Amino acid sequence: MQLDQIVTDHSKENLETTFNAKLVAELPFFSILVKETTIPWILFIPKYPMDNTSALLMLYGQIHNLADALQQLGRGHYNIAKIGNKNPWLHFHLVFRNENDEAWPDPIWCHEPLAENERQATALAKQIKTILQDTSTTAL
Repeated sequence: MQLDQIVTDHSKENLETTFNAKLVAELPFFSILVKETTIPWILFIPKYPMDNTSALLMLYGQIHNLADALQQLGRGHYNIAKIGNKNPWLHFHLVFRNENDEAWPDPIWCHEPLAENERQATALAKQIKTILQDTSTTAL
């Protein structure tokens, strides 16, 4: 299996099916999805190869900016990861953790499937949309 393939079809249907998550936003360089789990879990799906330092710095910078903005809204400790061992498509994870979550202190993918929670995912998606509306994508 070839890993880190670029998803060329960023349609809602394709992304939600491919990643089993809900589309929150489509930005010029990547799309953002949320998993419907009790643990706040965000996916970033690049539209282009991350084959140079500038592209990686831009993406990681925007992930960190979103994480910081979500922390300002009360989200706590977070982890960022690029794993991609189970899914061949290039994607990055931003996961907010706490000592009371169902997978603590282990990585969340060691405890899949996680308990579903549509309400938590909807609230997280709403926070992300608010942040995106309050900032330009370059200032994210």
